Amino acid sequence: MKTGAYSVLYAVISNMAIGLCFIPFLLLGWKKMRQVNTYWIIGIYWLLNGLVNLPELGLFNGSRWQEKLTLGYNLAETPLVLLVFSLATSGRQRRNLLLLILGFIAGEAILIGWKGYNFSSSTLIIGSGLLLILTCCITGLIKYVKKMEHTRFEHSMVFVYAALLFAYGSFMIIYIFAHIHSNAIGNGTDSFLLYYVSLLISAAVTSMGLWSYGIKKVRHHHAGAGILRAPRDSRYSSSSS
Repeated sequence: MKTGAYSVLYAVISNMAIGLCFIPFLLLGWKKMRQVNTYWIIGIYWLLNGLVNLPELGLFNGSRWQEKLTLGYNLAETPLVLLVFSLATSGRQRRNLLLLILGFIAGEAILIGWKGYNFSSSTLIIGSGLLLILTCCITGLIKYVKKMEHTRFEHSMVFVYAALLFAYGSFMIIYIFAHIHSNAIGNGTDSFLLYYVSLLISAAVTSMGLWSYGIKKVRHHHAGAGILRAPRDSRYSSSSS
């Protein structure tokens, strides 16, 4: 079964997933999207996801720059996602998240300086990153549900939170089999299929969220208020980094 229909299914899902990874970055071609720092980080995150998976399409397979890109992405993934959460908030929560990012990067540097980048150190880095990201996703969704009114930005970000929660929940399952039960037999192909299914759904949901922000008309809260200068949206503008 896995040599016929399963292989076709795997090829279709993986190709679609990789293609969809580039959509959030392409949506930055929309002027109103480029004005929001958070969307830039989301776009770059998904662009890197697409690039590191290009070997699955037979592109740049085994090239040195691809290996360096994959290594860099593995180290930058968690800080990049945490940066999305920090830019989507303000005040003390943003400061705490920025401190968390700096602490995580410092921890990565210390661990790699001590052990080098190998299976053992990558297990610690990926595992701790998964827990942090899942915690931030859940926190973001809870805050959204508790609010009675939401801005256009918040409506779009709830798609991002849900997409990341699904993706990293699936990655946690893969992580358990790949890093904790690494001697289990027969999990390889199924883990890759689960990875690309989660990537496909997450990229699609994220793109829907960003698209929903782009197509909605701006409601001006007061005379002279610009797209990103309404009182409740001010912290999301490109001037508030």
